[in-house]
Amino acid sequence: MLSDKFTSLAELVKKRIEGLGGRASFKELAEWAKNSEVGSVFVLYAIVKDLLERRELTAPEGFEEMPDLMMWEAPKVVALPTAETKAEAKAEVEAEVKGEEAKPEEAEPAVEAEEAKLTVDLEAVEDEDLRKALEYLSEYWSVGEIRFKLDLKRMGVEDPNKVVLKLMDMGLVDVTPTGVVNAKFKPLKRVKKISLASFV
Repeated sequence: MLSDKFTSLAELVKKRIEGLGGRASFKELAEWAKNSEVGSVFVLYAIVKDLLERRELTAPEGFEEMPDLMMWEAPKVVALPTAETKAEAKAEVEAEVKGEEAKPEEAEPAVEAEEAKLTVDLEAVEDEDLRKALEYLSEYWSVGEIRFKLDLKRMGVEDPNKVVLKLMDMGLVDVTPTGVVNAKFKPLKRVKKISLASFV
């Protein structure tokens, strides 16, 4: 469930777009956000992403990389849904529901989730940025995508977006539609070597 604060900020963003004629560029909103209760472009990005996923906004001109967002992709333009786009969204949802109902139930895997995870030897990972990300996820196995990328940036990772894509490609993480990064690996536990001389 979204927090009351996040919900109120989302309504503020929608009202701003409505005041601009129901359509605004993301860059235009970003400038406004800095001097509003939203406060930053990163918070705006999270709000817009959530509104797009809930079909309360549309991105009619697609997406582009934004330097202010560490080259993450944001919509070029966002717009409030029209009667036509609402009808299209409703049709898509109904089609998805029908598709889900038609699917046969799949048997649950017998292996527990923890046992199914890949084991990764962190000390053997040569790529420094990748190792930092894996070490982070070995401690915080489920984290918001934006928070994860911001923390990686603070840790000195040059391109957090590239690292996340690499982790996904390797099957070590998945990213949910709501923007949560979940680790799909467990770190290799090394046994500390003890010299027999210490017992003599």
